[in-house]
Order: sequence, then C-alpha cells, then structure tokens
Amino acid sequence: MKIAHSLTMLGFALALGTGLAAQDTPAPPMPQRQAGHDWTQGPMAARLKLTDTQKASLKEITGKHKPALMAKGRAAKDARRAFFEAAQKPETSADTLRTLHRAMSDQGLEFLLERRAMRQEIRTVLTPDQREQAARMEGMKEGMRMARGSGGMMGHGHRAPEVPTAPVPAQ
Repeated sequence: MKIAHSLTMLGFALALGTGLAAQDTPAPPMPQRQAGHDWTQGPMAARLKLTDTQKASLKEITGKHKPALMAKGRAAKDARRAFFEAAQKPETSADTLRTLHRAMSDQGLEFLLERRAMRQEIRTVLTPDQREQAARMEGMKEGMRMARGSGGMMGHGHRAPEVPTAPVPAQ
C-alpha cells in the first residue's frame, strides 16, 4: 500500500515538475486564418481545375478585398467581444446591451456583405460548371461547420457557457 501511494505521489510530482517547466517555454503561435483565403490553392482550386488566367483573376479579386475583410472581421470580432463581456456583468443595463448587440450585428453584417461581394466577383470568373461545383463544396463545408456547432458569424459561433444541469431523478 505504501509503495502504491509513493508511486502515485512520485507521478504527481513529475507531472507538476513537467507542467512548471512547460510554463517557461512559450507556446508556438497559433496559425491565423486568412480573410479572403487564396482561392488559387488548396482543395477548392484543385477540384475546380482553375486555368492560369482564372487563378490570376481570383488572386487579384481576393487581394483587392483582403484589407476590407481583415478590417471588417476585426471590427466584428471586437464588437462581439464587447457585447459578450458586457453581458457577463450584472451591472450592465439592458439599454447598453441592446446598443452593443446592434453594433455587433451591424459589424457582422458589414463583414458578410464584403465577403458576399468578393464571392460574387469570384463567380464571374468561374465557368457555369465550376460555379455549380463551388456551390456544392461551399454547401458541404457549411454543413460540416453547422454540425460542429460553430455556424455563427464568420464561421466562429459563440458557444453558450456550460450550465450545470440538475441530476435526473431515478425511476
């Protein structure tokens, strides 16, 4: 019994020591998703079989929209964060929450409209068959996103905090 207890304590000590050592080393940076991702590379481009001319046109379109997408995406994220932070504080008035919610909605819509404008321009470069294939692929991607529970604005849904549930009475 004493040996098992000693081994358990040794395991905890090693785990704690490893955890403390890991705190000294900075975590590697997380890869950033790019707003207006490059349609000329990756699975979408491969499946659509884009020509070099189409790739050049799509690169120009996404490059033109990227600064606005980045700025509008940042503004939407900031508005969303401000709303959810205020919603966590009991002293925040209902009027303040309404104002912040409107701002969050407006910023999200601005991002959506910019992305929509870019996609409409992209569709003009694609052939009818490519447009149909791209729509199917986007639909599948959206379906997977919704199945994961992250179908919110910009593909990053806000998940409600975990709420403990009452135990189910035995029958």
